[in-house]
Amino acid sequence: MIYTLPPLPYATDALEPKMSQETIEYHYGRHLQTYVDNLNRLITGTPFENVPLETLILTSSGPIFNNAAQVWNHTFFFNSLSPSHTEMPSYLKDLLIRDFGSVDLFKEKFKKATIEIFGSGWAWLAQDKKGKLHIIQESNAGNPIRAGYKPLLNMDVWEHAYYIDYRNRRAAFVDNCWDLINWHKVASRMTEDITVAEYTDLEGNRVDVKETVTVEIEEEQEEEPAETKRNMERYVCIICGYIYDPEEGDPENGIAPGTPFEDLPADWTCPACGVGKEHFEKER
Repeated sequence: MIYTLPPLPYATDALEPKMSQETIEYHYGRHLQTYVDNLNRLITGTPFENVPLETLILTSSGPIFNNAAQVWNHTFFFNSLSPSHTEMPSYLKDLLIRDFGSVDLFKEKFKKATIEIFGSGWAWLAQDKKGKLHIIQESNAGNPIRAGYKPLLNMDVWEHAYYIDYRNRRAAFVDNCWDLINWHKVASRMTEDITVAEYTDLEGNRVDVKETVTVEIEEEQEEEPAETKRNMERYVCIICGYIYDPEEGDPENGIAPGTPFEDLPADWTCPACGVGKEHFEKER
């Protein structure tokens, strides 16, 4: 099994100004790509070579776990964000009120959890097997599925997630991320492939939901918006004639298949002759 960089469900500049294009290009395009590349290298020729990502997280340790979990964690994080403002569904609000007192108290406690993580790590909103919501702190590549929780939302507090835009102001990064969260996606995770067998609503009524044992990362990926699809044209190097095809990408230089030409890093160069992006034009 070869892992590839998962598609980003929005343009690299879509989250500005709260999360800059430069941050996305480095955080998603380089840091996440590095975890993907490292994982493929580490599992080659091992018993983990054809194992699903979630199984790697649950059964491996050391470098394989670290890179597998970071691929999962980052994919989950980027898919939790949206350039469009979304209102929190009442279903989610009710459970946050039930378990934290109010939505504002949840946000206050979640922010406190992110700020208090020493060094690098992740803050999570997760659901246990009885449906109760929890805020969980994990260091480094930690993921709550190892403890039997269903992840609903995470916040990356590795410095590479916020240092370009906010320097050492982690709290400011968290404050701005609230406006980027796709709350409909968060709420859907409580009912889609949930590991929870049941929960109790605000009136004390038992509500049954479906149960499964795995969380498929592919199902967290949203269909690419029409804007992204329109940008999948091929580009031709006017110097040597090399054709960049977004469907194929440029894997030898760290560019995953499915990467539009506009999303290529600024320092990407033609694999054939070495000139920059400014020497390319759309294929006619």
